Amino acid sequence: MSSPMERTKKILKDEGLHHWIVEHFNPWSKTRQDLFHIIDLLALDNGVVGIQVCGSDWMPHIRKITEEHAAYTVAWLQQPGTRLELWGWRKVKKKRGGKLMIWKPRIADILLIGGRLFVEERADDDQN
Repeated sequence: MSSPMERTKKILKDEGLHHWIVEHFNPWSKTRQDLFHIIDLLALDNGVVGIQVCGSDWMPHIRKITEEHAAYTVAWLQQPGTRLELWGWRKVKKKRGGKLMIWKPRIADILLIGGRLFVEERADDDQN
C-alpha cells in the first residue's frame, strides 16, 4: 500500500508537473516538520503550489492551515504566483453499487480573500 504522499507525487508526475518534497523528519524531536508548518510538497504549475498532504484526517489539517498557522498561510498566499492546496486521501467505491475500492484525493484550495482565509473544496470531477 502506498502512502498519501506517494499517491500525490504519482498524480503530479502523471500530469507532468515538477515537484519536490519539502517536509522532513527531525531526528531529535522524532517528528515530521512541514515547510512553514503548512506545506509538505511544492509543485510548479503556472506558479508555485504548496500542497499539504493527509489521509482521511481532513479537519485537523484544515485547522492547522487556517487557524494554528494562519499567519504562515496568509504570508504564503500574499506572495505573487503562489497557491495552497490540501490533498486528503480516502478509499471510495470505483463504481456506484460496486465493491471495488480505489484511493481518491479530496482536494481543496485554500484562498485568501479580503484578508480572510477560505477553504474551497473542489467538485469530484475537478479533483485532478
